[in-house]
Amino acid sequence: MEPLINPFINKITHPEFAIVTPQKASRFFSSLLADGGSLGIYGERGLGKTLMLNYIANPPENWREMHFKNHIFIFFNCQDTVIPLSTRNFWIQTTKQLDRKLKPSPIKDKCLALITRAEDDVDLSHNDFHEVLDVAGGAGTHIVFVLDDFDCLIRTSPEHLDNTRIFLQGFRSLTTRDSNKANLVVATRYSLQELCKPLSAPYYSTFENGFTNYRLRSFSEKELLKFLERVEQTNQPPFSSVERHYIAYLSGFHPKLAQIAAAEIFDQRIETSSPLSDLTPVGERFKSDARSLFESLWQGASEIERLLMMLIALQKLRGKVTEAQYDLSDLQHLLIQREREIIELTERGLLIRTQTNPPAWDLFSPIFHWWILKEIEATNPEQLADRRKVWGNLITQEREKQISNLIDWIKQNRGSIEAFGRGLLRIAGWEADIMR
Repeated sequence: MEPLINPFINKITHPEFAIVTPQKASRFFSSLLADGGSLGIYGERGLGKTLMLNYIANPPENWREMHFKNHIFIFFNCQDTVIPLSTRNFWIQTTKQLDRKLKPSPIKDKCLALITRAEDDVDLSHNDFHEVLDVAGGAGTHIVFVLDDFDCLIRTSPEHLDNTRIFLQGFRSLTTRDSNKANLVVATRYSLQELCKPLSAPYYSTFENGFTNYRLRSFSEKELLKFLERVEQTNQPPFSSVERHYIAYLSGFHPKLAQIAAAEIFDQRIETSSPLSDLTPVGERFKSDARSLFESLWQGASEIERLLMMLIALQKLRGKVTEAQYDLSDLQHLLIQREREIIELTERGLLIRTQTNPPAWDLFSPIFHWWILKEIEATNPEQLADRRKVWGNLITQEREKQISNLIDWIKQNRGSIEAFGRGLLRIAGWEADIMR
């Protein structure tokens, strides 16, 4: 019997399996056709930034043959590669990554000379890479930087502010020189405009100028269905309607969470039968597997954003746990007052708008809803005190007291929250029909 390979395991995901529509491919590659063209891809954790960069660094045959025959793509993760984090190490690693891509040539000779200098403790900088671009230009070769987790290099704490400005200006100069310009593609969690705000200063030419920006979002229904077709790479039958709906229900159309849910369903099919009649075990394992991503989404939110998500979670809990008796009827007024944060959370895919008039929102995944309740349950007195400092500028003392009482209620009724979580997982497939 042929071994069954789970097609939803992350480490065997290849660029050609990326969900890249013709529109996305055009947006990405058109940004790089002109010398010096730059592309910034940003979005929340798990939306596929690394996969998209991998796709760009390995262009499909039609794009490569028509436009990128003479381009060399340098692709690496800044956080994993530039260790310890410093400008010098960035340029050393960049030179080494380029050297590995080259066959014997004048460009490779130049890279090896720079690496030798670095080994003699001579600092490298953008000026050295200007020389690399000159040599590359003489050979009719274009260089494209494709950098993941570029956020780690935009350090804006007071002690790093000046050095970051100098580094970014130098890096940008590779795209603004007179000829033989480099192209840049960077992936960040938040937009370059947002990340670089603290760097603004008189006469400082901002790094993000000239970038085409593309924000990654959660799957559309069409993209999710396309993604789930991977199951057909095996001898397994396509996912049933109930299985597809349960994946959408658990994940809220978030790509990484959809991958986790699909992988669990694939494994459960092998263990039991296909299609599945009971999806609860899948949901139980999903809760555990998704925990680290939920933690990352939560930690990436500001304290104000966390408060708003907590209040929405509490509002949605009322009526679903019979002992939870409280009134958040005026929550809508607070959400309208914090429109900027609500819009940002919606753009990042953490909230979904469920109603237009009057406006109403919900958390993107029912399991994330449960996870936030568990986070509230785990709040210790010190964390609560820190949060109250932020809340004091947003809500009345009466509302703050009410929230504190709700937190106490959740801590004292952990069994009810667990039961609520189990109820979310037992939802029948036809009740989970949220394909939009």
